[in-house]
Amino acid sequence: MDAAQAKRIIERNATRNFVLNVLDGGLFYLGLSLVSRYTVMPLIVERLSGERWMQGLIPMLAQTGWFLPGLFIAPLVAARTRRKPMLLTATLAERFPFLILGLLLLLAPNLPPGVLLTLFFVLFAIHSFSAGVAGIPWQDFISRVIPGQRWGIFFGIQSGLGGLLGVGGAVVAGIILAPAAFPPAGWWPAGWPVIAPQPFPQTIGVLSLLCFAAMVLSYIFLASTVEPPQEAAPKQRIGDFLRGVGPLLQRDPHFRMYLFSRMAIALGLLGHSFLTAAALERFGLKNEEIAPFTAALLASQAVADLLLGWLADRWGHKQVLVLSTALGMLAIFMAVLAPSPGWFIIIFILVGAAQAGYMLTGFTLVFSFSTPTERPAYIGVANTAIAPVAIAGPLLAGWLAEIGGYNILFVVLCVIGLIGMALLHWGVNAPAKQVAVEPG
Repeated sequence: MDAAQAKRIIERNATRNFVLNVLDGGLFYLGLSLVSRYTVMPLIVERLSGERWMQGLIPMLAQTGWFLPGLFIAPLVAARTRRKPMLLTATLAERFPFLILGLLLLLAPNLPPGVLLTLFFVLFAIHSFSAGVAGIPWQDFISRVIPGQRWGIFFGIQSGLGGLLGVGGAVVAGIILAPAAFPPAGWWPAGWPVIAPQPFPQTIGVLSLLCFAAMVLSYIFLASTVEPPQEAAPKQRIGDFLRGVGPLLQRDPHFRMYLFSRMAIALGLLGHSFLTAAALERFGLKNEEIAPFTAALLASQAVADLLLGWLADRWGHKQVLVLSTALGMLAIFMAVLAPSPGWFIIIFILVGAAQAGYMLTGFTLVFSFSTPTERPAYIGVANTAIAPVAIAGPLLAGWLAEIGGYNILFVVLCVIGLIGMALLHWGVNAPAKQVAVEPG
């Protein structure tokens, strides 16, 4: 199929693909909100271990899994005329770990805590690395089936819907984590069914199964997207592809500086993964008391996704990343000063806005540096460049929290994040607005 035919098919199905992928992403985010790696997963580690350094394993696995496979997957993606078949296969392994985790925690909750924690990390690692394998074809898939001038609003609406659904998910999580029946006595007529309280870790098992159910629905919408075949790049050995990374970085200094700034920002934002553990330790919170944190994060993220997506298409994706980084660092600094748990509601509102902008621009800024033919290579390089930070950063952060406490960790990460923000603002010349790109 030639480029003109592919373009006509994309234009004819533009609205359909937009809606289907908004629904896919929204339901996927709903699933993840039920087992949030910023609130629920730190709770699992805190209750099963309590070791501060282990909190660093959550962002380490999440980021390493997402970023590391990029360079090895990119040449395989570029050589295919369609991204969807590879994406649908890879994302299955991204979703099934939550089914297994849910069944494990419900059917074998009395296993030793160390065994449960090990199995949790193994399953989370499978999910994270599968997400990294699926990430390259997914990003390029979206850049093909969604018109370029709508990338910002698409990611904004998709994540915004996920955030809105996630607020409901946070309410459900709070009900399931609470040590009392729902609804409370007097709400229902006598004899009506109630949700009986469950002990830990069965509560997390229920949330994991609900997560998987949402992901099954999202998969159906993803599979229904129309993607015409388009011109493929010549087949390339992984070794040859890797040897081309150096020349690519040499001829594009602004992309190179963007990667440096992005690494520093990513390291700074690691502080968000330690906020729940810090609040649990400092104020002795109960399990169900983290639910408002999740709700605040997701409500903020839903609103910010819509606003920042719209703003990025008009003001610029780089500028939105600078703003998001500033909000993220403010959240971390406030955690140092917080005198009461109530402060963490405001902190997680800032976290939601910061993460919305960071995720949005993580996709769209890479698109803006490359032509359609080069896009898989740029995505792969951008993702893999973060891998050293993803691997070493959380472990070093966990070690620093162990020896110096959470406040020292937050101050150090805040300084690093601000340095990254300055490099991005003054050192990167990225397009202010995204223009439509012909399929290629």
